[in-house]
Formats: sequence, structure tokens, C-alpha cells
Amino acid sequence: MSKFAKGKSWIEQRLADDLEIDGVHYIVNLVARKGTGVQGYRVTVDYIPHEGEGGGARELPQAASTADVHRLSRELSGDLAGLVTLWRGSAA
Repeated sequence: MSKFAKGKSWIEQRLADDLEIDGVHYIVNLVARKGTGVQGYRVTVDYIPHEGEGGGARELPQAASTADVHRLSRELSGDLAGLVTLWRGSAA
């Protein structure tokens, strides 16, 4: 079996290049990882500040397949207000 026949265990999609939250600018990525003992993908939204510290990750429900990961990515990339709400809601 060639290396190209293997499935991906890691999916990363850019959701926003520059999302401003409370004066801080973030790059926002959706990251899905297959893990041992977990069916499907564990999904997080990662907030990476352009400068300095203060970023973080927010857990989302598991995705059953790569199609679910890509659907979730499409939904979140079009919803910048939802990304801000996710950041603030989980930080409280």
C-alpha cells in the first residue's frame, strides 16, 4: 500500500485570516484530529493572535467523517459573528 492510499488523520481549515475580538486580531482555524479510541474526529476552533499571547482553542462536538468536518468548516467560515460568540461564550 502506498502512502497516498492512507487516510488523513489531521484536517486543518482556515476560517478567518483577521478576526478582531475586543481589539485583538486573531487567525482562526478549524482543526480536526483522529485519536486513539475515538470514532471520527475531535474538533477544535483555534484562535491564534497576530501579536503576543492570549490565544486558545474551543472544543466542538465530534465529527463522524471528513464530510462532516468540511461541512462544519463551510458553516463557520461564513459566520464571523458566531466565531466571536464561540470565543466569548467559552471564555466565560
